[in-house]
Amino acid sequence: MSRVPTSSQVVTQALGLAPEGVASKKEGCCAYCGAPIQQGDLCAPATFGSGFMDDLSLACRGSSMVCGHCAPLMSASSLIATSHGVFSAQGVRPFRKWADVSASLRNPPQPPFVMVYATANNQHTAWRARVNLSRELFYVRVGLRDLRIRRKTLLDAIDACGRIAAHLGIEATAKSLPNPFATLSSDLKEDHGALRIKADQMADIQAHCADDMRLLRDLSLGESWGLRFLLSPNAGT
Repeated sequence: MSRVPTSSQVVTQALGLAPEGVASKKEGCCAYCGAPIQQGDLCAPATFGSGFMDDLSLACRGSSMVCGHCAPLMSASSLIATSHGVFSAQGVRPFRKWADVSASLRNPPQPPFVMVYATANNQHTAWRARVNLSRELFYVRVGLRDLRIRRKTLLDAIDACGRIAAHLGIEATAKSLPNPFATLSSDLKEDHGALRIKADQMADIQAHCADDMRLLRDLSLGESWGLRFLLSPNAGT
């Protein structure tokens, strides 16, 4: 059985980056992604500057080695190149503009793939993201979080939002499809997921849209995050 690649392996392949380093004289593991390093494999010393704040995310804390796939992802230019993207054997898809995010959430690439969406400058996302092996259940690295998305649930939620909005008399705007959310945040820094349903409306909504409300309440954080893009196809471009 072939080994599942690390996120750094997926990302460097998508970017066309060659592994970097020198032949290792000993066995060990990569401090960043945890990949095993055999004698003769390319590696580099694990050096962390005073501003490095991701120690708790290291897969092999205490290791003095970095694998050849993580090494090229540590430069300032690589941090920028890997801040937003969908990485797979098919290459790199843009994942910053809202229309691009929506397109990949609706139709992810063939696995294995990695999705990352930074919420601040110089975030280490590539080696911390999950490798996805399914197009129907996958994770997006959003800032400091790995967000789980069930694709069918996400797409079903769009229709559920439309039915609830119709019952409430909420219409589409120039940028957004009709939906009952007051706030959906792309960087999860606002009051994400709040509904604009008044207390005196709730009983009526529960009576007429019970299944749709249940679906919205059961959404994962990743699915509600994804709705920010899918419900606003003309925003954030």
